[in-house]
Amino acid sequence: MARQAGDEFDYVIVGAGSAGCVLANRLSADPAISVCLIEAGPRAESIIIRMPAALTFPIESKTYNWMYASEPEPNLNGRSIGQARGRGLGGSSAINGMVFVRGHPKDYDGWTDFGIDGWSFAECLPYFKKLETYNGRPHPLRGQDGPVSVIESRAEHVFYQRFLEAGTAWGLPEAADYNAEDLEGTHRVQATIRDGVRCSAAAAYLDPIQDRANLTVRTGAFIERVLFEGKRATGVACRTKRGFEHVMAAREVILSAGTIASPQLLMVSGIGPADDLRDHEIAPITHLPGVGKNLQDHVVAPLRYRCNQPVSVKAQLNLIGRAKLGLEWLLLKRGLGASNFFEVGAFFDSGTGADYLNIQHEFLPFLADFQDGNVKLGDGFQYFVSQMRPFSRGSIRLKSADPYQYPSILFNYLDDERDVREMVAAIKRTREMAAQRPWDEFRDEALDSALDGANDGDIESWLRANANTEHHPVGTCRMGSDPFAVTDAHGRVHDIEGLRVIDGSTLPSIPTANIQAPIMMLAERIADLMRKGPSLRNNVGD
Repeated sequence: MARQAGDEFDYVIVGAGSAGCVLANRLSADPAISVCLIEAGPRAESIIIRMPAALTFPIESKTYNWMYASEPEPNLNGRSIGQARGRGLGGSSAINGMVFVRGHPKDYDGWTDFGIDGWSFAECLPYFKKLETYNGRPHPLRGQDGPVSVIESRAEHVFYQRFLEAGTAWGLPEAADYNAEDLEGTHRVQATIRDGVRCSAAAAYLDPIQDRANLTVRTGAFIERVLFEGKRATGVACRTKRGFEHVMAAREVILSAGTIASPQLLMVSGIGPADDLRDHEIAPITHLPGVGKNLQDHVVAPLRYRCNQPVSVKAQLNLIGRAKLGLEWLLLKRGLGASNFFEVGAFFDSGTGADYLNIQHEFLPFLADFQDGNVKLGDGFQYFVSQMRPFSRGSIRLKSADPYQYPSILFNYLDDERDVREMVAAIKRTREMAAQRPWDEFRDEALDSALDGANDGDIESWLRANANTEHHPVGTCRMGSDPFAVTDAHGRVHDIEGLRVIDGSTLPSIPTANIQAPIMMLAERIADLMRKGPSLRNNVGD
């Protein structure tokens, strides 16, 4: 139906994920500014969202997960790789593993190579501090009064202790506060949990301000395209239960729909590679060839070991154990239900010549198969080996002008031989760590026995058959000043007025981190820049 009178706001934000929730909160802090936050999914208040230990359930749910999947990946034996992206208030922060990592200072210092200023680590640090309340040892580089609760995991299970001890025995240092001091070494994971409950972006940024009269939050509203007058964005067209509506923006439209959906929305609206748009009978508004390009993700390989006695967390997750877990969490918000299970980890160097740390370990004190649509548990322990700064690049491309049809997603994992070398070396080092004496009491056979005595070629073959995703896509609307950049240093879309992209797609390169904290920092900083100055037209090369 035609838009109704009053459907106009100063800012219209598309997507209530890690960036959109931040922007809605910070921009609406000025009572003279009206903000509309639009989300396709539901309010995401279910117990399976709130309970940290229930993290597998929203990932398996079409209600809370967009359930994207890649095209057959040519370097992973033609396998299609599923990509979990959050659907609902909080976005991916409502379904992720809650691991909180800022990354390495060099990640941000290197962004100047893309022709943008203002994003050195020193300039990002105040916004990392602003967004968090950290419950660990006070440190001048940590925040104490921000909206996001960050806790240090207790890591009390014996397998967590053996992971830490095995890393030390191999030669890794013990990292204290990896978000304030040296990233290298084993650590207790910091997680976005508050009083035993997941602290999603919605819980942190929206719940405390739900009574603001100048903030409107709409759920169940699917954005079909951005509306334009010439080269100025004026609003969005969306489909709701009430029908078809226009929501107009007096100042700006902000896309925070994520690394997959934001470039798709730009393209179906006429912004992207002009020839590709014409192939789908979309009239180009402006030619930006970088839209959808530069897709990056952390590739991961699981190394699994059975244990020789029933002491893994799996033993506590039988029918009776789950009932006890749920009851303790419901009544007291503590126990296993308050854990994200990823309570220890590590960052280290693969030894292949990287200029700084390039491998992450995440760890589970049980076996879990996440790759067949349902999570299956087993007795044992599991290292996840992830490459932090891949050289391979993929893309998002339209399959159709229909915004309801998912785009073509190709990550191109392991396309660059440097990625293969780093992962092969990291797998070898990880197996050495798992072979250390602290594991002798519990370690049984390796489930990935094909790696026993394997040479580099054998490991590469195993890797291509088993590698998967960390669900950390970024980069498809990257900041920069070159012709393949989509946005400038403030998230403004080149050659367009009144339109920004602010989410993971804006990151020019993937950080040495789980991406929730960097995305929140990005949104905090750009929101601050927006409040300090007017929205100005920009062009490529400005």
